[in-house]
Parts: sequence; structure tokens; C-alpha cells
Amino acid sequence: MKRILSGLLIAVLLLASVGCGAGGKNAAPLMWKVTDGEGHTMYLFGTIHIGDARSEAALERVSTVMEQCDALAVEFDVVAYQKDLGEAAKSMMRFLLTDGTTIEDYMPADLYQRAYALLKEAGLFPDLMKTYNLAMWAQLVETAAIQKYSDLDSEHAMDVLLINRAYEKEIPVWDVESAEYQMELLDSFDDEVYLLQIQTTLDSLELYGSSLELMYRLWLAGDRDTFWRLVAAETDAEGADALNDYNARLIDERNAAMAEKAKEHLRSGKTVFFAVGAAHMANASGIVQLLKDAGYTVEEFSY
Repeated sequence: MKRILSGLLIAVLLLASVGCGAGGKNAAPLMWKVTDGEGHTMYLFGTIHIGDARSEAALERVSTVMEQCDALAVEFDVVAYQKDLGEAAKSMMRFLLTDGTTIEDYMPADLYQRAYALLKEAGLFPDLMKTYNLAMWAQLVETAAIQKYSDLDSEHAMDVLLINRAYEKEIPVWDVESAEYQMELLDSFDDEVYLLQIQTTLDSLELYGSSLELMYRLWLAGDRDTFWRLVAAETDAEGADALNDYNARLIDERNAAMAEKAKEHLRSGKTVFFAVGAAHMANASGIVQLLKDAGYTVEEFSY
């Protein structure tokens, strides 16, 4: 998630979210039940791609619903992807510079030095990554910022926990998108966008941990409105239009295809637990609203 927030906005959101510190067995991230005209049902659940032990506790509540379903649908099966070394290597190949250049040829010297230092501090071996392009370096810088400045990690991401629980319970895991699609999307922007991402991440390191922690607490608490204000906050950095367009393509423009996939699962008659990023769910162009507009009954579900 590439939202870069000002210190003032973080302070405002922190005040707005007083009391949202749900954790452990009291956590209740938002869930919706969808019903079509023939009585077919599915559950929508917004995940978050970072977490800590609080996610494991929340999983125990969430999985009571998921384990009653015929299948789990996720953006893509990241657990299977990580185990398939051949597929992972193939994905990485698309980010390689093959014309003899290195990343230093695409970044201002001072920005490269700052990015290199952060990757090195985070143990991400920047010397081995010099032949990868700006799209990859934007991801690496964000990963390094999370590792260095946050106590959250991807191992406790709710989608990962749900997939592992589904495997344990022998529940089929279905892809809504695919790893290939997401990698292609991440590599489809102009160099300007990736340079701005790197710049804004490096300029916001002091706020990085608090911003992620706030987003995580809001997600745990099921605080839809404040969570969305944080997700939807637009950067006022130089090149804001390019960054905001990037965020729109990563979130809003994918919602329609995800909603169509949800309709397909409903028509199948299978009860599917449909778990994709929470940012795709609850705004005016989110999956919840798109399904309501299409005539489905969509209600918040208590569990």
C-alpha cells in the first residue's frame, strides 16, 4: 500500500480512532454476507497483507465462518507461489535489466545511495539487486521500510493465515487474480512513478511504522470509515497526480473484475469465502457497493 501521509493527517486519524485498539480474541475485521435471488450465499472478507500475533488470534474467529464454506477465494495463492521456486524465479525475470544497465543508471545518485543504505540495513542484499529495474526497487524499498521501521510482517498477513488454515482443513483455495497478473501490473508504470514511490517512502521513514500500525489497528477493529480515510488519503508530494493514478489502478480499477469473479462464484451455487484486500471492499467503488448495485443483498455479518 503506497499511501504517504503527513504527520498532521496521522495525528488526526489517531484521534479519530481512539478506542479502535481491538486485538486478540476481540478483533473483528469487517465481513459481509452476500445473497442472490436464488438463495446462494457467499462471504466477503477484507484482508490486510501485514500483521503480527493479533492476526493469529483474529483468525480463530474468522475461520469459524471460512471453515463452513466450500472454498476460499484469495487474490492469488501466495503460499503455493512461494513454494514454487520455478514460478517465483520466472516472475523475478520480468524485472531484470537485460541491456547491460544497472539500477544506478535510472536513479539520481543521492536517491540511490539512500535506497541502497536502507536495503543494506534491512538485510536485503542490494549488491545482488543492481540488475533489477525501478519497479522492483520500489517494492524492495517498501519492504525494507516495513522490516526496519515496523514490528509488522508478511508472515502474519491474514491472507497467508487463511490459506494455511484452508490447507489444514482441506478446503480448496481458488485464485481471484493470479501472481502473473499482479507482477505484470506492478511492472506496468512509467519510471517517474517508481522514482516518486522510492522518494516518498524514504522521506517518510519516521512515520512508516506508526502509519502501518494505525492501519492495522483500524482493520482489526473493523473501523471501516477511518480505515478507508487512511487508505484513500492522497499524497501532496511532487508528482501527486502520477502517484494517485497509480493507487487508483492498483485499487479502484481492479474492483470491477473482482466483483465479476464474486458473481461467478455465487452463480456456481458453492458457498465461497471471498477474501481479498480490505481496500477493495468498502468505498463507493468497492466490491460491496458494486454487488449492491448489481441487485445482490449485501449485509455486514457479525461473527
